[in-house]
Amino acid sequence: MKIEISQEDYEFLKELQHELNTQTTDGNAEPVFWGVIETVEDVTDGDYGGEPYITYDDGRWSVKDAIEEIEQAMTSEFYDIDDDAKEAWKEVNKDSAEDICDFMRDTLGWDNVYDVVYFRKSKKLSENTGAFLTKRACQQYIDKYGYNHWDPHTYAMTAFRNPELERLLKILKEMKMGE
Repeated sequence: MKIEISQEDYEFLKELQHELNTQTTDGNAEPVFWGVIETVEDVTDGDYGGEPYITYDDGRWSVKDAIEEIEQAMTSEFYDIDDDAKEAWKEVNKDSAEDICDFMRDTLGWDNVYDVVYFRKSKKLSENTGAFLTKRACQQYIDKYGYNHWDPHTYAMTAFRNPELERLLKILKEMKMGE
């Protein structure tokens, strides 16, 4: 059986074969393919780690940012914060997001402040990019579209025990490319 392909496709396969045979595996078993790994934030129970954030109408404050917001409000002419509230602030546990949130709602009367939510950062394989045959192609994707991801990196995965992909990569790496 004779397979005919264009010269352009032939050159593509030849270059791809060379790259597949010479690229790094980043310590993974052959054959490898690539994906985009990114940082994601998951809401979690505070008992299981994560950073606390105080949520409000338009977003969230870290504990540090919430403290700064309160302290700016204390000295601002825009807010009318009485001396009792300023004294109460001195007693608030600044390490407790819950205490700070309660102070904002109950003492300052900020009704747009809702609750404390914990977020845990982790690295996860992007579900939106699919697989790349080469690390270079994966990096090119990140260079062009990385703004759609949070802290994206290339991530090598092995096709071992994935019979179709393992066979395809073996064919691509071993096929005879005449000169």
